[in-house]
Amino acid sequence: MAYVLFISEEKLKESSAISQNVSTELLLPYILQSQKLYTEPKLGTSLYKKLEAEITAGTLTGAYKTLVDDYISFHLVNYAFWHSIPFLRFKIENGNIFSKNSETGTALSTAEAQHLREEILNTAQYYTERMISYITNNISSFPEYNSGNSGADISPDRNAYYSNMNLERPNQQGSKITLRNFLTAGE
Repeated sequence: MAYVLFISEEKLKESSAISQNVSTELLLPYILQSQKLYTEPKLGTSLYKKLEAEITAGTLTGAYKTLVDDYISFHLVNYAFWHSIPFLRFKIENGNIFSKNSETGTALSTAEAQHLREEILNTAQYYTERMISYITNNISSFPEYNSGNSGADISPDRNAYYSNMNLERPNQQGSKITLRNFLTAGE
């Protein structure tokens, strides 16, 4: 199956703390997974597919190029880095999982690694907010953003931050339980 990456593994290494000697084969799956898990839901399927087609055809220009180069790339670098951290330490081979040990360094504790991931996630969410702001402030340049996503398509999510609590407006609430449900429960 052919897939289109919005950033290269080189961009990921250059724009993060990932060392140049980390194997490309270890990073590519996390770029792709991050695109599907974090980028497509923010762009919506229509805009995401438009960008994939433009990149594949080599015709990415104008506002679309600016979106990919100046906004999506920073958002995606940080999510791919964040998403890959738990797995870069392990190697899976023929029914066994190995933990890699460095001869020249000390492995981070679980708490230290979690703190690092939180910092990277904060940065990813900041760049996500910038990406969403760019799109919404230039909405006429991205007609696919508001186009009818239906069926298996994903509609754009304009929330850059996730706090593990649903604070959506009631018309977007659907059947989800929100803070309002708890605050008005005693009334």
